[in-house]
Amino acid sequence: MKVLQVVADGVPGGGTTNVLALTEDLLGRSVDVAFCSQRDSYAIEQATALGAQVCDGLDFFSGRLNRRIVRELSAVVEQVNPDIVHVHGGRAAFAWTRGGNQARFPTSLYTVRGYHFYTKPAPLRFLGKRAERHISRSVYKTVHVCEKDREVGLQLGFVPDPSRSTVIRNGLRLSDIPQYDGLRDPKNVAVLGRVTHQKYPELILELAAMLADDGFVFHMIGGGDMEDEIRAQVARENLTNVRMYGHQSRDDGLKIMSETGTFLLASRYEGLPIAPVEAMAMGLPVVICDVNGCPEVVRDGIDGRVVPMGDRQGFAAALRAVISEPDKTAQMIESGKTRVVEHFTRDRVVQQHLELYEQCLNDRGVAVR
Repeated sequence: MKVLQVVADGVPGGGTTNVLALTEDLLGRSVDVAFCSQRDSYAIEQATALGAQVCDGLDFFSGRLNRRIVRELSAVVEQVNPDIVHVHGGRAAFAWTRGGNQARFPTSLYTVRGYHFYTKPAPLRFLGKRAERHISRSVYKTVHVCEKDREVGLQLGFVPDPSRSTVIRNGLRLSDIPQYDGLRDPKNVAVLGRVTHQKYPELILELAAMLADDGFVFHMIGGGDMEDEIRAQVARENLTNVRMYGHQSRDDGLKIMSETGTFLLASRYEGLPIAPVEAMAMGLPVVICDVNGCPEVVRDGIDGRVVPMGDRQGFAAALRAVISEPDKTAQMIESGKTRVVEHFTRDRVVQQHLELYEQCLNDRGVAVR
């Protein structure tokens, strides 16, 4: 079997990490994998190191309506000649379904890594919905990373019927997760992720100001298009309890996080984030927002504390509760570790994808190579 994985955004982050992990695990199962992403990107570099056939030179960010990327991606597909075309994220999927070879659509899959049109202005929200409907009605099946997105896809008519959709949650390899043997201070709060609008870094700074007298220190691990702006605000407001680490490799970022004492995710929107899964595997207490698939990762009061998106007082109270309710926090940590092992491993993810690929080819009467 030959599979082409396509992810437009090749920068470090959850989506890219998950597609690279799937690529590595498919190669480990003797699947022939080709990999396509933004030219000269982190994803291209990592896929090359994994030993995938790499399709470089494409520019997915020249504009969503630019037909050049449509032609270039179509040419890549014809050159690679895969059994399965698997596109990840709306940008890559729209480029493929706008002008790709329609004869290949019945053996194409689309993974939604969070519906993001909610946050856009009305005209763009309307266009985003139309694009999602076009994509999901073009491909064999839409893969959602959480049940919440699947519900949205069905309710809004993006996916024509339940048989055209499935849920495969993200996973991790437990051996990749560093463990820390030293004493952890739960007032050292890790915020792992890109410094972008999605991750709500302004709220992190507000929490830092609110909790400074309580002794909390916030460790912002990652770079992004808002990094300079946030660094300037930290300096301007003299937020001495904020540490900014900038861009880190995944291994280095996880190591830094493993040495903190609590994990915080306060995003405006998500698909199914992998960082809180990593935090639970490390044995960190988790405070997380309630958007999209987040409550499917962390069950409120069982594996961690879930707070409504943007609720500053709620996040502050949850972080304080990590300290003030040590027995409950310890129970949540143990529950979180168990949940990761049972529901969020990469072995499960790759097996579910292999079964889906084989089902797709069998339904279309294509012999698996």
